[in-house]
Amino acid sequence: MMKDNTIFESAAERIAFSEAVDFIEQGRAQLIPKDVIERYLRMGLWERDGDRLRLTDEGERQHRLALQERFTDG
Repeated sequence: MMKDNTIFESAAERIAFSEAVDFIEQGRAQLIPKDVIERYLRMGLWERDGDRLRLTDEGERQHRLALQERFTDG
């Protein structure tokens, strides 16, 4: 069911993305491994805004889906 709406292949991937977004929103992007940041940039989920990262529209959508799953399944 969730597979149709998300680009992630597993719940664990969606949750990891959502947790990384939490770090960015808390100003703790340095806790996210650089390869993870680059992967999400390539996927079009984040974009650089100067020296900051921010969610794209697709990133926002994926984050909402991940949050729903995080808080309804766990």
